[in-house]
Amino acid sequence: MYNKSSIKSVITTSVFIAIFSSVFVLSGCSNTSKESQGAIAGSVLGGVVGHQFGKGSGKTAMTVIGAVVGGMVGGNIGRGLDQEDQRRISQSLESTPDNQRVAWDNPNTKTNYEFTPINKYEGNVNGQQTQCRDYVMDAWIDGRKQQVHGRACKNSNGQWINAQ
Repeated sequence: MYNKSSIKSVITTSVFIAIFSSVFVLSGCSNTSKESQGAIAGSVLGGVVGHQFGKGSGKTAMTVIGAVVGGMVGGNIGRGLDQEDQRRISQSLESTPDNQRVAWDNPNTKTNYEFTPINKYEGNVNGQQTQCRDYVMDAWIDGRKQQVHGRACKNSNGQWINAQ
């Protein structure tokens, strides 16, 4: 039915998406550290994923294991997306032409990124019309590629926020 490799891949990708989204959204408006934000989002998502794979009385155990593993992975990813990475993402969303890839290496976190804004359009954030962009982000973490497809829109302060 499910093999360990596919389960691990689903969990890793899901946690990465949740962490990236959470850190990107919360970074500009929270006093909570990126690592804590990542750990919280990873724990929640890991618990949800674990719950889906558990059967019978094992559902609780899988939920707890998923939450613990998700929290650890999420904290690592949250710690990895630093202020310079966030600046580059915002700058790319603001000024990079559609479908043009922007790549950078973060020597502090040993993570490589490729970020590609896809298109610009008018969207709605909290009932207000604003500029939005879809994007694809690839990150190589510990030699493994993780990919996120997302949408970001400008908030009322002109900051790009994840709009998933």
